[in-house]
Amino acid sequence: MKRQSSYAKDEGKLYLVPTPIGNLKDITIRAKKVLTDADYIAAEDTRTSGILLEKIGVHNKMISFHKYNSKERAPELIKLMKDGAVIAEISDAGMPVISDPGYILVQECIKNDIPVVPLPGPSAFATALIASGFDAQPFTYYGFLPRKSSEQKPYFKQMEEAKATSIFYEAPHRLAKTLKNLSTVLPADRQIVAARELTKIHEEFIRGTVKEVTEYFSENAPRGEFVILISPNTEAPKQLSWPELIDLVNDLVDKGESKKDAIKQVAKEHSVSKNELYDQYHQR
Repeated sequence: MKRQSSYAKDEGKLYLVPTPIGNLKDITIRAKKVLTDADYIAAEDTRTSGILLEKIGVHNKMISFHKYNSKERAPELIKLMKDGAVIAEISDAGMPVISDPGYILVQECIKNDIPVVPLPGPSAFATALIASGFDAQPFTYYGFLPRKSSEQKPYFKQMEEAKATSIFYEAPHRLAKTLKNLSTVLPADRQIVAARELTKIHEEFIRGTVKEVTEYFSENAPRGEFVILISPNTEAPKQLSWPELIDLVNDLVDKGESKKDAIKQVAKEHSVSKNELYDQYHQR
């Protein structure tokens, strides 16, 4: 067990600093101060971040830290913090660690007893979620999905069955293809939302059924980065018949489970009485 006190000592530490996802006014007073006071800023893309920092009036030394150099660069940053440096980590936009390699640095800090201090701030999926009209609790965030259709489908199957709102990101040039792939798995009348250009002047929410939104983007070229949200599955789960449940018990028994444990497992997974399933099983 480890216990971290973020401000107990004046020592090297890592700040995780969210940056605006579009509207520069979303930078917080605290975020700007941390970025200004830090010894170094670890940035996913120093060119992109350099433009942002210039616009908000922050002039500080940047170190590149991205998925291609994270394993090699992390030890260097750890050494700097062990020597007392304060490092602020930022992603290209939004919350660091979310869909970027920041977790690698966080893990190394934890291993080396270096405080990790998170700041609250902008996040594209949370921004889209609260305006979607879907139940925000619970939800499942998938980040960017694999690009191949065959690799996407298992995720879409999870979303089709999920009792929680499902969220993922997609780039504009892949959106139409991804939605067509999605429509082969989800029911045509399932509700989805495509949120684009969040916090920017062209912010837009396209709400409708899977069929409607897929057709819309087959006729209208997607522009901007997208957050896709899928409504929860509200259908009552299908209740299997006793013969079907008994078949599941037999399958487990054939795999080496005891009858007692197999009945207990099937009863729990399908929300039926263990005693009733026991009786049914031994009557056949």
